[in-house]
Amino acid sequence: MQPGDYIEANRKMWNETAGVHAQFNLSRLQERVKSPDFSTFDEVEKRIFANIDLRDKAVIQLGCNNGRELISVKKAGAGRCVGIDISDNFIAQARQLASSGQVDMDFIRSSVYDLAHDFDGQFDLVYISIGFLGWLPDLNALFGIASRLLKDDGQIFIYEMHPILNMFNAEKGLVIDTSYFARESGGQVEPFVEEASPDYLDPSQLVNAVSYWFPHKLSDVITACLEHHLSLTHFQEYAHDISEVYAQFEHFEKKLPLCYSLVARKTT
Repeated sequence: MQPGDYIEANRKMWNETAGVHAQFNLSRLQERVKSPDFSTFDEVEKRIFANIDLRDKAVIQLGCNNGRELISVKKAGAGRCVGIDISDNFIAQARQLASSGQVDMDFIRSSVYDLAHDFDGQFDLVYISIGFLGWLPDLNALFGIASRLLKDDGQIFIYEMHPILNMFNAEKGLVIDTSYFARESGGQVEPFVEEASPDYLDPSQLVNAVSYWFPHKLSDVITACLEHHLSLTHFQEYAHDISEVYAQFEHFEKKLPLCYSLVARKTT
């Protein structure tokens, strides 16, 4: 398969997932976003966004899902906010939520790899949150795009699940299921293939579409930052789960890093 084939398969999966999530919590979210102080931020995000200082910043979120996190960014004082997602149905939900929350934002249905150059140099912050990087076949290309989206001295903030979790099957607990170092073919990481998987928000529902998850290493993320003039200013690992999948790992005596935060600044 070509990279575009993986992207299109994942788009179909996310469109199906969006229907499950709409039934599960969309009406509740529409009520919640009406609050002026609506926020999805946990303590890590509160601290990092405070250091970044969102006031009047132009922010783009790559992989915005239904927009709830970017709406939180907007309500925390950001200026122009743009959300990008590959799913038609999640973008539609994001627009609904923005309307309910009475916030002026733009949501665009696109693969990040297809983003127009009209956006180059337009943003103070590129925001990437949980569960985005693993759906992408080419991290180096992604960080090249993130760098060109940023103004000089702009920043990228990533708050993601730790890639060590790719070694484990959540249902089996602390049993190593696969190697940390993914197999490669033709210079491309070979993805995990899933079909008919329980939804992560509503496990009673199956998402039947085939999807492809790419197990990138943490060094792949850091190296891609450095290669595209994104100099690290913050990096931290944590023992709490943000994935909706590995929560039981928090309670094991022998702790794993379950997520991490990274901030990098664009240098010239």
